[in-house]
Amino acid sequence: MKIQGRGVVAWAGKAAALAALLGHPGCADVAQLAPPGATMVLIANPPFVPANGGVSVISAIVTEAVGTPVPDGTVVQFFTTLGNIDREGKTNDGVARVNFIADARSGTADVTAVSGGITGASAVRIGGVLPRRVILIADPSRITVSRSTHIIATVLDEAGNPVPNVGVIFDVGSSTTEFMDSQGHPIFTDNNGRAEDVVRTRRTTPGSVTVNVTVLAAGNVTDSVTVPIVFE
Repeated sequence: MKIQGRGVVAWAGKAAALAALLGHPGCADVAQLAPPGATMVLIANPPFVPANGGVSVISAIVTEAVGTPVPDGTVVQFFTTLGNIDREGKTNDGVARVNFIADARSGTADVTAVSGGITGASAVRIGGVLPRRVILIADPSRITVSRSTHIIATVLDEAGNPVPNVGVIFDVGSSTTEFMDSQGHPIFTDNNGRAEDVVRTRRTTPGSVTVNVTVLAAGNVTDSVTVPIVFE
């Protein structure tokens, strides 16, 4: 009986050792990373954001050497030189998406992503100084008995996207018979990139007025529109 007792004790000790081995942290699952030969493309959408809390979705497209998407759950780590970004994302159908958020500093954020031995890079421009073009129209297209018309400026970036919250100055030059409601003060664009002012005339005879606009940004963007004045 004594020998049997020793056998039971020995068996219990082996079982405890086996349980400890199976529960050892070294046996935890390892993060799934991109396999050798894979490639990565990094895309920022949109490629520019306002400086105060602007958000861009960063997508890492990860493809295996044979051209198929990497397995779902492949871990991609993200880094940025400006702003804040989710530090990790996992692929779904070969794409890992995270959010980039501006932190009030303007400039260009260099964004990189890493998985296994591959990397991807993109950039997000931060700040509101991105106008490249302004489209100017008069609505209605001429001044009649109302003695006024609305001048609408639409400010766009180089990709044709509207630029919000940028100042626009409307003026009629040295005219003494026409004036703008804004009186030279800037009007800021809305979320559709539009700023609107009203031109009025004191004329008593037909003629025309040329309205000039200047977008207050680096490399000032300008345009003008000439409005006929017709009394019917």
